[in-house]
Parts: sequence; structure tokens; C-alpha cells
Amino acid sequence: MLNNIISYLVEPYKFINIKSCLSDMLPPDYVRLKYIYCSICGGDYSRYLGYRTEYPISLGHEFVAQILDYNCPQKMEFKKGDYVTSDFNYRCNNCSYCKKGKTHLCKKNDIELFTNRAFSLYADVHYSYLTKIDLDIKYIYRATAIEPLSCILHAMDNYDLSKIERILVYGTGNIGMLCTFYLHKCCNKDVYLYDIFEKRCTLIAKTLGCSMASIDNDYDLIIEATNSADGLLTCIRNSKYNQLICSFSHLYGQDTNDIYTTLVKKETNIYFPLRNGAKSNLLHAAQIINTKWSTCEDNLIKIYETDDLCSAFEEKKNCVQPKQIIKFKVGEES
Repeated sequence: MLNNIISYLVEPYKFINIKSCLSDMLPPDYVRLKYIYCSICGGDYSRYLGYRTEYPISLGHEFVAQILDYNCPQKMEFKKGDYVTSDFNYRCNNCSYCKKGKTHLCKKNDIELFTNRAFSLYADVHYSYLTKIDLDIKYIYRATAIEPLSCILHAMDNYDLSKIERILVYGTGNIGMLCTFYLHKCCNKDVYLYDIFEKRCTLIAKTLGCSMASIDNDYDLIIEATNSADGLLTCIRNSKYNQLICSFSHLYGQDTNDIYTTLVKKETNIYFPLRNGAKSNLLHAAQIINTKWSTCEDNLIKIYETDDLCSAFEEKKNCVQPKQIIKFKVGEES
């Protein structure tokens, strides 16, 4: 038996670490992982704040892990010691959505063929979830950007970027920062930043070579990434008529009453991308992180070496660095 520790969110603002065990016998088609790093995403944070109330729950999906063992030798393209990531979205490849190429909308998406998520020490995960990554071990923490970047790649597939030059990114958390990184550094677009958190906005603008801007100027595309109903509403109210808006905000449990009427009055052209599209977006994102992310962008990351998720989540709101990463330490301490 392998002793495991999983950090469960049991109510708003409260994680507890629970001891468990993984069997010596892996089920068929499963892989045993040791989690290395996992970053805090907006969905995790909304649950922490109590906007989504399924408790207790194991969280964490922007991760990098190492393969310890597996029980699917004929089906895997990786081996022990390899590093992997995942989006934790199951794809059956047989349902109507999968056959249309929309595997991120698979009817069995939430089947959960894994023991637990990534704020923990270990997990047994079905091999089909996993994507191999090749990064220098010295910089393996950067792999935590692969899953959220794959969601951005999927979202941008909705647009003809050749016809879009001026882009406003409103909200400079993890997603807003990665949108800026991808669109400015990788696609050479003119990206402008706006956020009420001026210190974070300034850090990203300086690091990535972008400009801070007013929210009510003319833009070809506005990317809204505040993850708040007030943020989205402010964005819509200050935008032009028939404005293109791509919103990454998931507003579970928040008051959205005024958003619909404001959208209709402006005939806003808004898109809410879900998840990350095809699994190949993970491979594409991994390639981008491997070739484009540098020590300069590392200034946008803060790593917490702790097993106290409450403290790291509590600091998130005021953390100047837009990307917060957890290196779970309780196993080493015990």
C-alpha cells in the first residue's frame, strides 16, 4: 500500500489534509502518478470562495506529475519516470460530440477515472487522460501553464486572428496573463492591459512588453478574464456596440442579473469558451511553453512550498504574481 495525502476543500475557506492509501495492485489501464507541482486556477478559487458548493472535493488540475508505475503496457506511449499533465476531461471518442471533433464536450466528460486530483501526493489515473511533456527538469514547474494555455488556444480558434490587431485583456490573473503572453509574444498582436489591481497589471505589462490602457478605447477584441460578475458587467458597459468579447469568466453562484440586459442593449458579440477543445491543444500548449517561455516570464510566477493550501489560497487575491503554484510538501515532512 502506498500512503497518500489528499487536500480536500470541505467548506468555503477550509482545506484539510486527509490520509489515504493506494493499493499495490493498479487497476487495468491505470497509471500511478507522483504530483510535482499544481497551480491555482480560477475554478479552484471560486470553489474556495464558496461560489460552487460541492464539498468535500479534491481540487487541482493545472499540474505536472511523474509516472511511478502503470498497468497498460500495450496502450501507453510513455514510461516510468516520464513527466505528464492532463486536463482531467474524459473523452470516450464514441459519443456524438466526440465524433464531431468536440471531444471537450464528451457526454462522459465527468466520469472521473482517477482517485483524486492534484493537490495531493499521488493518484491513480486512467492512461487516456495523460499527455507526455518534455521540459528541462530544472523548469518543470512551467508545465503548470500547459492546461490553461490549451484553453486559450481553443478559445482563439473561434477568431480569425489575421483580422485582429488591437486586443484588450481585462483581468490579469492566470488566464489574463497567459492570454497576453500568447497573443503578444507568440502572435505579435498589440495587446493592452486593464485591471483594478494596478501593481499586477504593471508587472505583466513590464514583463511582457505591453501597454496598460483604458477599458473604453476601441479594440478589435476584448478578452474578459476577471472571473467576476462585476468585472464582466463593467467590461460590457464600457465596450462599444457589437463589440467582440471573449469571456473566460465562470460565474457560478454570482449575481448575473444585469449582464443579459446589458449584452442585449449593445448587441454584444460574446463568446464563452468551455475547457480546451481537442486534446491536441495540450501538445500545442506544451510546445509553446517549451520554446517561448523564458526566465523573464518566470517573474510572473510565485511558488508556495507548503501543504497548507488555506494560506496559499488566502494570499491569492493580493498576490502580485498572476500565477500561483503549489509544491505539496507534507509527504517530505512526514
